[in-house]
Amino acid sequence: MRARACLAVLLVAASATTALGQESYEASPGLIRVGGLLVFLSVEGPLSYLTLTPKDVPADAVRLGPVKGRGCQFALSTPAVGVSSLPRLSGAAGRGGFEKAIADIRSRHPELRGIYDVKVDDRLVGILGVFQRQCTEVTAQGFR
Repeated sequence: MRARACLAVLLVAASATTALGQESYEASPGLIRVGGLLVFLSVEGPLSYLTLTPKDVPADAVRLGPVKGRGCQFALSTPAVGVSSLPRLSGAAGRGGFEKAIADIRSRHPELRGIYDVKVDDRLVGILGVFQRQCTEVTAQGFR
């Protein structure tokens, strides 16, 4: 629900800047896509994350080097068998957003004080339309 509200605000802001002739910022909520009759959905996906740049790192910080973390969403669907009048059933769950990926980084590096120079990748694995895994992977430079 929060992702939808954030997306609506971003779309309104984007249309306002486009009307003014400025470049627009387009965000995608990064939620896993499921088809057929949706039976269950409880997912979180990435939308936007504000990060430090190398010049914003505190002067007393000790740089740790690269740190990585990820958060994943999973989906299952009933297989499509022949030409059936029965709809495919599907469901999805998982915390695949920045919160989970950053928590993963913090669990691996308890001394971590902050991150900067963040890069984000989305990885999607699907098997015959029955199983999907979509992960948000965060790679950053860490400091303590």
